[in-house]
Amino acid sequence: MNELSSLGLILLLALLAGHLVQFLRVPEVTGYLLAGVALGPSVLGWVSHENLQALNVLSEVALGLILFSVGSVFHYARFVRYGHRIFYLTVVESLAAALLVALGTVIAGHSWQVAGLLGAIAIATAPASTLMVLRECNSKGPLSDTLLGIIAVNNILCLAAYSLAAACIDLAAGWGNSGALIDTFYGSVYPLIWQLIGSVALGFLVGLLLAGWATKVNEQGEMLMLLAGSVLLCVGVARILELSALIASLAVGGTMVNLSARSRGLFHTLSRTDPPFYAIFFVIAGADLDVSLVPSMGMLGAYYLVARAAGKFWGARFAARRLGLEDVVQRLLGFGLMAQAGLAVGLVLVIDRRFPDHAEIVSTVVLSSVVIYEMFGPISTRFAVMRSGEARPDQPEPVSLID
Repeated sequence: MNELSSLGLILLLALLAGHLVQFLRVPEVTGYLLAGVALGPSVLGWVSHENLQALNVLSEVALGLILFSVGSVFHYARFVRYGHRIFYLTVVESLAAALLVALGTVIAGHSWQVAGLLGAIAIATAPASTLMVLRECNSKGPLSDTLLGIIAVNNILCLAAYSLAAACIDLAAGWGNSGALIDTFYGSVYPLIWQLIGSVALGFLVGLLLAGWATKVNEQGEMLMLLAGSVLLCVGVARILELSALIASLAVGGTMVNLSARSRGLFHTLSRTDPPFYAIFFVIAGADLDVSLVPSMGMLGAYYLVARAAGKFWGARFAARRLGLEDVVQRLLGFGLMAQAGLAVGLVLVIDRRFPDHAEIVSTVVLSSVVIYEMFGPISTRFAVMRSGEARPDQPEPVSLID
């Protein structure tokens, strides 16, 4: 099957799966993922590895659009008002998950290097599936706003934690040779600085372009062309410069929402026109999942599943209680932080190249866990949103993220 027929099949099956799962009262994103698993190489094989590689650019564009939307939570007035609590919540739930995973890994007899890498990856929460559920439920309220803020900051923190763990591993390997130690320190710290500052700078520059040009565009179709072109440019340049497309796309959204008076219309246009990209992204993500890895996850994989979930849930509950947030946020926030996918898989690929001695066990644990988390996470998020009373599934217009 060629790429065009694969793409057509992906869209049609995504539409069918989205309708079918409504009878089961599970999120559409779960239906998309299941459709992808069925189509992918690990089940029917109708979409091959080669097809997935060819369609990967569409997946990256979709992720860029998703993160652009998430970046709207960095509106200056909102972030000044709520930023300190979002940062505190994110740090506490992330550290709780990382420490539980890392300590258990060491106690189980594995090296501190493996423990550090798994702990860093455990921090990541998938922004795409969480945002998809919030949009599907037309959710708005304290819980939804807090979730959006956390998923915007969480993955930045995960990248920083991974860079720190990687630097410690490199420094330990070069210990005893002062010359090599200096080179190792520079080689470990520089990528972190470049990834964070460079990615934000790229997103800011593209956001400036988008905000300036948006004043000259009135027609909705042209607005969509401008947005798609800006996101494509951002993701493409980030790949060339080895920056984080995730952080850069967030920065584009954050810049746009703060500098352009037309940002509300732009985000509204995006919310009405991007469902095909979302469907493609999640079906391809499902096709990339290798369900055959689940039986091989072993005791460490099972522990990773439980420890990460427990750390996220109780860490979020503890932090929300310390901040005196609404009762609904205290009780349900942790349920919205279970999903894990894109960044975790990306870090596994980096570890495969950078730390081959530790890659096998890290890859098996994380990739097998991602299969389960991607299925369970959106359902958990939907449960939290529905129980909170913030869902408005019958509202005809999607809720704006910048209201």
